[in-house]
Amino acid sequence: MSGLVSLALMLLGAAAPDGIDAYVTLEPSAIPFNKQATYTITVEAPAGAEIKLPDMAGKFGGVDISGPPILKRETLSGNRTRVSNTYTLDPILVKDYFIAAAAIYSNDALAVTVPSPALRVRNLTPEEQEAAERVEPVTGPIDPPNPLFTRTAIVSAAGALALAVAAWFAYRYWTKPKIAVAPPPRPAWERAYERLRELDARQFPQAGQYEPFYVELSDILRHYIEDRFTLHAPERTTPEFLAEASGAGALTDDHQKLLAGFLRHSDRVKFAQFQPTVSEMDHSMSLVLNFIDETVPRPEPAQEEAA
Repeated sequence: MSGLVSLALMLLGAAAPDGIDAYVTLEPSAIPFNKQATYTITVEAPAGAEIKLPDMAGKFGGVDISGPPILKRETLSGNRTRVSNTYTLDPILVKDYFIAAAAIYSNDALAVTVPSPALRVRNLTPEEQEAAERVEPVTGPIDPPNPLFTRTAIVSAAGALALAVAAWFAYRYWTKPKIAVAPPPRPAWERAYERLRELDARQFPQAGQYEPFYVELSDILRHYIEDRFTLHAPERTTPEFLAEASGAGALTDDHQKLLAGFLRHSDRVKFAQFQPTVSEMDHSMSLVLNFIDETVPRPEPAQEEAA
């Protein structure tokens, strides 16, 4: 069984005329949406060949990359070398992601093109959902007691000190005014990502449910914008909202154009009986997801200290 699994996860590239062998692996090829997968390009070539691996960023069908890729070089027998690049894929939505082929160059010329497998992202099973919500207690080995701390005098002193400290903390606790601290609100993008996952799981495009899909998708976008940029998006008409977004200066010109196109397309479905294709509905989902990805606050780079 393990041999069959490994075979399913690997796509071999044809050997190039100059002795270059290449393949890609995707492990695993099917995952729940809360897990990650690794995609690796591996090339074996003569030691003198100048191998250039492709930059696969943006070629994973919409899957985010967690961290930079890991480049590895190895020396093989027979005057050959192996070079590989590994990406960690971190999907959000439940769907099939189609990955672009990997084009490998040798000495500035295309040597071989290797097809890539698709990544299937699914919902959690009931067992996985229960395991994800369960918090296991953290346990660890207990160090053996030090014989120096088993003497009667030291134990007695430590016990008296512990009682005194406990009494002091108890007094401070019961006499200090209690202030209820509300938990901080969840960030707008976390709520939006969660609602997008729930919408995707309903499979509205496959069922031909155009209007409820766009009603929910536009509501997700409008509430995200309201929470993220303090714009009153939900209760505005599309022209009113676009005018307010433009006047507030919170969005770039590209983002305003993206929102205008999506909201008007959504209004056509909701109010003009326009029937979009499944491809158009998937594209609308991608537009909203990309907009949220691009407007999530990024940590500011640390300022260099003045010399």
